[in-house]
Amino acid sequence: MLFEIGTTIIMGGVAGYAYLKTSGSPSNDADKIQRIFANSGWNGRNGEMIRLQRKSKFKGGVEYAYQIPLGFDRKKIEADKHILEDGLNIRHKYFEIDPSELLKIKFDKTVLQQIKKILTNQKIKRKEIELLFDGMLRIKVYNEKMQDQYDWDESYLKKGTWSVSIGNTRQGIVRHDFDEYKHLIIAGASGYGKSALLKLVVTSLVLQQPDNANLHLIDLKGGSAFQRFKDIKQVKNYTREPEETKDILKEIQEEMNKAYTDIVDQGYEDVKESGRKERHFIIIDEAADIADNQACMDVVTDIARRGRGAGYYLIYATQYPSSQSIPQQTKRNIPTRLCFVLDDATASNTALGQTGAEELPLIPGRGIYKNVKSKVVQTPYINNKEIQKRIEPHIVIKPRKEKESDNVESRKGEEGRSNSFIFEET
Repeated sequence: MLFEIGTTIIMGGVAGYAYLKTSGSPSNDADKIQRIFANSGWNGRNGEMIRLQRKSKFKGGVEYAYQIPLGFDRKKIEADKHILEDGLNIRHKYFEIDPSELLKIKFDKTVLQQIKKILTNQKIKRKEIELLFDGMLRIKVYNEKMQDQYDWDESYLKKGTWSVSIGNTRQGIVRHDFDEYKHLIIAGASGYGKSALLKLVVTSLVLQQPDNANLHLIDLKGGSAFQRFKDIKQVKNYTREPEETKDILKEIQEEMNKAYTDIVDQGYEDVKESGRKERHFIIIDEAADIADNQACMDVVTDIARRGRGAGYYLIYATQYPSSQSIPQQTKRNIPTRLCFVLDDATASNTALGQTGAEELPLIPGRGIYKNVKSKVVQTPYINNKEIQKRIEPHIVIKPRKEKESDNVESRKGEEGRSNSFIFEET
């Protein structure tokens, strides 16, 4: 009897301790946030402190609303968000005990060892935060980390539109509408989701607008990302050679100029108003490889500047963001960015226009999508087998484009046969 009472007390203590640790105390986080504000010097110009106005619980966390002092520079917190998040996680390792593990405990002389094993095998949680400014500073503190992977399915498609799903947040799916935001810059270290996102975008465009999407794929990483798409009917140009890129870009520019002139001459402002259904996507993977080719970059800048009106949209991707690989004029015409993890704040600021990408966790597909406001997203993952299955119906046999060298050889052959007779069987 005494043994059963003792084990019951121990079990109650473990359960109660786990509950207290997992539920936590909102006031503790509020106190921590206030101390972080003070220690980090996040005050108004006259030394006024940020003060908590209210807090409210939501499923999975707590939101704290703060009154911002006059003259407060909110960019301090946006740039140093990691300081706030790290501060909330200091000594905040708490238990996530599965109740089924407690039910497995045998009430014998090894009960203490069993409990110790459960506590030793505890799962450690880490709090994550989101910031929102709407006249007040709102800090959402989540007790669970964001999901590491979302598998792609047809629910991510929005057929008949140019709106592509590029990421998930805790609130739902984030979409990039090319008819509204036109171009997109993508940056990120190798292996963390840049090429996977490009394949997702191409697949989505093909499935959503199979008759109206025109794709110009320039894969300067050796063809690893776009090789599987080169024979689908939507692909108008494909290359993996830097020396061929200039000719393709010039050809696209000429077509774009003609389309833009036709639209304007008909009295329309842009392709959307004209009612034209076709759109062209110039997708460059590893654009740094043509950054030192001024002729190529002049065309890229022109597409970024005038392509929106003609329905020519640029997706410009690089894993080496710098002032050379992403020229200032190109950046100025492409305010929408998606950035995966980068090695330092300078690269993040170059690609994204703000720091933060250097603080992202090393999770493939985790990025920051910026379109006026920034959002941390997890891009949906579609594997190569699924991509192949989806694009299979769109594969066609295309005639090989003749190169200038082929034409020269052909003419030489014709000159050599200038006095010959050619017989045809009829």
